[in-house]
Amino acid sequence: MDLSASILVLLGLVGLSLSLKPAYHICAYSQFSSKGWLTLMMLIVLFIVSYLSYFSLLLNSQQAINFIQLIVSGIFFAGGWFVYLVTRLSKQTIASMDSLLQEKNHQANHDMLTGLPNRQQYYRHIDNTIAQKPESFYCLMLDINNFKMINDTFGHSEGDRVLQIVAERVESVLPNDALAARIGGDEIAIIIPDAEERNISKTAKDIEQALLVDIPCSGHMIVIGASIGIAQYPKDGQDRKSLMKNADIAMYHAKRNEITHQYFQPHLTSSQFSNYVLEIDQSRF
Repeated sequence: MDLSASILVLLGLVGLSLSLKPAYHICAYSQFSSKGWLTLMMLIVLFIVSYLSYFSLLLNSQQAINFIQLIVSGIFFAGGWFVYLVTRLSKQTIASMDSLLQEKNHQANHDMLTGLPNRQQYYRHIDNTIAQKPESFYCLMLDINNFKMINDTFGHSEGDRVLQIVAERVESVLPNDALAARIGGDEIAIIIPDAEERNISKTAKDIEQALLVDIPCSGHMIVIGASIGIAQYPKDGQDRKSLMKNADIAMYHAKRNEITHQYFQPHLTSSQFSNYVLEIDQSRF
């Protein structure tokens, strides 16, 4: 009976010790951690001390273990493994919830087709950037040339695959501190923080060169062209709407004149572009 009681307490102690790791991981989840879980960790430590004390008492006892002490040892065994199961199952549940929340957050902030940030995330990013009142940054609007023809000729599934490839290539040539987002259809908006001696024209040309690589499409090899409009904060706009609208006007000018990119200039809003300016859906911005 002495040996049985000691083994039961020792096994319960093992269960308690194993419960420390999942309890710690639960506390590490910042969005789920609370004083309750921290308190539980402290209680587990106190339980371990109590188990060690009772185990030492059993080992040093000069008297035979009675039935009551054996029952208590059984309770210690069950309690230790009960705490382990609770913490282990709680950790698994919280990990699943955390994974689900991250997935939902990613879906809420990213375009499902290309994996790029979506319009909402882009708006938040540009608004936050403006709120920091930087000396300057660039807003680029990119539109794929003749994308409707690709959809009409090869089908929307091939058009979607082309969009995915374009998004990957654009991201691959952008500076690390830039953000590219799909804000609709075949349109990609880009924010590039200003940096000393940064050549935005070179970045635009890098995008052009990346897109000039043939893309297989339904047994054919196609080359994607893009038109890029560039506006600079605060020179070309001091808020999100005006900055994106002016980049969009510059992009239209580039497309109309079949050039790769165009910086916004005030004369682009003159009468020859007035119809386009009026047609711009400013609610997109």
